[in-house]
Amino acid sequence: MNTSLWQLSEPNKELAQEVSSKFNISPFIAQILIHRGIKNPDQFLNPRLKDLCDPMQIPNTEKAAKRILLAKEKNEKVVVYGDYDVDGVTGTAILIHTLRFLGIKADYYIPHRYGEGYSLSIEAIEKLAADGANLILTVDCGISNVKEIKKAKELGLEVVVTDHHNIPEQLPEAFALVNPKLISQEHPSRYLAGAGVAFKFAWALLKVAGIKDVEFLSSLLDLAGLGTFSDVVPLKDENRVLAINGLKQINARKRPGIKALLEASGVKGEVKVNNIYFALAPRINAAGRLEHASKSVELLLTDDYEQAQTLAQELNRINVKRRDIGSSMQEEAFAQIDDDYVAKNKLVILHGSDWHPGVIGIVASRIVDRYSRPAVLIGVNEGVGRGSARSLKGVNMYELLSNCKDLFTDFGGHEGAAGFEIVPEKIPELKKRLQVAIDAMVSFDDLKNKVIIDLDLEPKDIDFSLVKALEALGPFGEGNPVPVFRSRGVKVQEMKTVGKQNKHLKIKFFKQDVVLDAIGFSMGSFEKKLTYSKNYDIVYNLESNEWNGFERIQLNLIDIKEAE
Repeated sequence: MNTSLWQLSEPNKELAQEVSSKFNISPFIAQILIHRGIKNPDQFLNPRLKDLCDPMQIPNTEKAAKRILLAKEKNEKVVVYGDYDVDGVTGTAILIHTLRFLGIKADYYIPHRYGEGYSLSIEAIEKLAADGANLILTVDCGISNVKEIKKAKELGLEVVVTDHHNIPEQLPEAFALVNPKLISQEHPSRYLAGAGVAFKFAWALLKVAGIKDVEFLSSLLDLAGLGTFSDVVPLKDENRVLAINGLKQINARKRPGIKALLEASGVKGEVKVNNIYFALAPRINAAGRLEHASKSVELLLTDDYEQAQTLAQELNRINVKRRDIGSSMQEEAFAQIDDDYVAKNKLVILHGSDWHPGVIGIVASRIVDRYSRPAVLIGVNEGVGRGSARSLKGVNMYELLSNCKDLFTDFGGHEGAAGFEIVPEKIPELKKRLQVAIDAMVSFDDLKNKVIIDLDLEPKDIDFSLVKALEALGPFGEGNPVPVFRSRGVKVQEMKTVGKQNKHLKIKFFKQDVVLDAIGFSMGSFEKKLTYSKNYDIVYNLESNEWNGFERIQLNLIDIKEAE
């Protein structure tokens, strides 16, 4: 019956009670915070901007800021060199706004995903030098660009790197490297997204310039929050501060581009985290995936609402096209995967002709979700293979691909996701070596879909006060997943399938005198497996639902199995 491996987090009732008493919170909430490794519940539950550390605590920040400000004195042209995803686009917008606010002559450059690939390139640097640039300031890239930065120096360009990706063995000889991964593991800034690093660097620039303008700095929070939510970074520590305060700023709808994009996306009323994940981020990403990310940057830079509306509609059009391409590619990729393939391979690695490099990452993520396997997809276009890799917990994708970096012409990424370029003739060798590498890294048991359970709950313990307390733990995401609960020995009271093709399961469970309403998305097949006579164990998320003006508690089912 059960489709997943269930794993109950080790409870610590004594510590939970201590935390509960000290911070006046529910013992259930205290236990969840302990599981998340939260050492300061008050700071986690009430994240304030004043909790952000001094930006100068990131190594080389002051040196880098002074060099950027020197550009104003020397009347130099600064080019912000960003990445084409949401994190890079928002980080680029943050620094362009800041440089122009400071009166520094600044422009930006985003490489074309299809024509140039990720991060700095020799061709781009030569172009910038020819166009009269004096100083390059990177965002969300640069930490691995040894030869490119060397070329920049040869052409008389200085480079300041701001990045958040893993530190490679060999560092580039930039004027300054600003990367929170250079700090200790425990530091609250260590896992900032690229936009978060850009925000901290913007703060540092104002600080070194002797400008105290809280209003301007606060105006950048919507961009910092948007980039943080959209990248694979843990939503704890400083990321949580930026995410929550950024969401407040997004809801204020002060930036014309964000206001117009919300309107184009059909988002009305309060902007929730899911609106970022499923409305804003995909549209901002779409331009860089299919055409050019400059359209997204311009959307976030413009002060003209009419121009913002035009750009937002354009991003909407591109996103529709992106969805159509993704559906076609997904169908083609999934056709190559069957139960036998999954049973024999710990890694899904596929390649196809004309697979669009801007969409393969999305399809790779869907393979990970469906098959519980890390995935590497390679699109071969015009004699170049461009790969996108996505991983799951326990498999470091950057480390895995590093075993084959001699095969790549370009390579970068982090634990959860990575990208590369490769000569098509080397793809068979890559497939062989990656399968050997992952065999040495993990077992098949390590790749089983695991449901990590936070707490066992008796149905009588489920009430609105618990549901409301859980909402305070959000926003949920990487490093702060939605809490998962288990209730044991419940019976089915009634059930039916709902939705197209009876895809979903609507069900009521009961234990003693307590009835639990539940919904199981994509679990319609369970109706034929469940009976009214047996006891079941269930795992689920808790949420509240409003229907016909009444609020009720609902269990969002993850899995069901016969009671032990």
